[in-house]
Parts: sequence; structure tokens; C-alpha cells
Amino acid sequence: MSFLPRRPRGASLFEFAIVGCVIAVLSGVLLNQVLRYQAEAEVAGVRLHVEHMRTALRSRVLEAGIAGNPEALRQLVGTNPVTFLQTMPPGYLGEFDYPQTADLPMGSWYFDRKQQSLVYLFRRNKSFTFDVPERWSFRVEFIRLPTDNAKPPGTPVTPNGVALIQVDG
Repeated sequence: MSFLPRRPRGASLFEFAIVGCVIAVLSGVLLNQVLRYQAEAEVAGVRLHVEHMRTALRSRVLEAGIAGNPEALRQLVGTNPVTFLQTMPPGYLGEFDYPQTADLPMGSWYFDRKQQSLVYLFRRNKSFTFDVPERWSFRVEFIRLPTDNAKPPGTPVTPNGVALIQVDG
């Protein structure tokens, strides 16, 4: 029996491989979550900017209603809702007649004059659990109420209005 002290032994190659696999799996899960949260934050930011535009548009509609000016409502239809804001949203590129979306940077806004719609191009932050749309389009349109025949008897007459409507996405 030998009473020699044991030499300290390091980790084997197999143990290093296991640790490497665990780190790789955890890194993949973390990256997926980061991409998911980035995509969710982008969607929330777009919704926030759209709500700001809707609020500014509602104030214009109320001004026209108080002034009794239906022509002002007609003039709002098809306009660029970004012009109602005091500051442009980040990434706003301007108005285009025939936009080449392949040349435009992702994460930006533009107004298509031909379609009379405001478009947001999403970044391509896709995760396994959260799919980001490619683009959202919005248009300033008349709100059309049903005809009198479709209304139940006694329904008060409400005037038509103008709203910022999402047309796809």
C-alpha cells in the first residue's frame, strides 16, 4: 500500500464537452428570449405611435365638428397622419409616390401617397415563439355608419367621422 499523496486531477475532456453543451443550450434560450422581447417592444412602440396619431386625428375631427365644418372632415381623409404630430416618430422617412420597400431600412415609417397609407416596416427580429409581421399599413378613412334601414327604431342619428384605420396586419 502506497501512502503517496494523490495528484490533483483536472476535468476530463468529456466533462468539458458537457459544460459546453449546457452553456450552448442556455445561450440559445437566452437569445430566443431577447429576440422575442425586442420584437414585442417594437410592436408596442408602433402601437403607441399609432395611438398618438389617432389622438391627434380625433382632436382635428372634434375641431371640425365644433366648427360645424363637414368639409374639414372630407379634407382629412387620405392625409398623412404623421403631419398631425408635433414630432415625427423615430425612423420616419417621409412621403413617397412609388416606394421601393426593398431599399428602405427596416424599422422605419413612410407615407405612400399613391395608396394614401402610412406604412411601418418591421425589423426581422424573429424568435421561435413570437412572429413579427412584415409591415403594418394605416389609412385615414371615413367611418361609415349603417344605413337607417339597418338601425333599430329609436336609434339616435350620429354623424359620420374620420378615423385612422389599420388596413392590413
